[in-house]
Amino acid sequence: METNNQSHLYLITGLILGAALGLLISLVIAPVVHQVALPQELSPQAKAEYRLDIARAYQAAPNPERALSRLALLNDPDPSAALIAQAQELLASGGSEDAARALVSMASLLGSAPPNPTILP
Repeated sequence: METNNQSHLYLITGLILGAALGLLISLVIAPVVHQVALPQELSPQAKAEYRLDIARAYQAAPNPERALSRLALLNDPDPSAALIAQAQELLASGGSEDAARALVSMASLLGSAPPNPTILP
């Protein structure tokens, strides 16, 4: 049986070159760009999805303070009117009646809500 006394330097060299190439690609050539938007900065379509998500979350676990604080993050001039208009648009386009009911439920909650809800995360 023969013993092989070759150095395994090629493994270490390959590991170092691979790590250097990986860092070069991830940091210089094609870095990740994180896009973070606040709720008030969303597009109108994304705001509509956000309102619907809030309404559905409220239906699942009724917490009026949290729902109102989330709606306040949109900075709508009249959140109740925005919810009702969205429910009407949803029904006109053949959308889900359950989703429209959730939106109207949120609008009715706004009618009985205090004027300035506290903002929760």
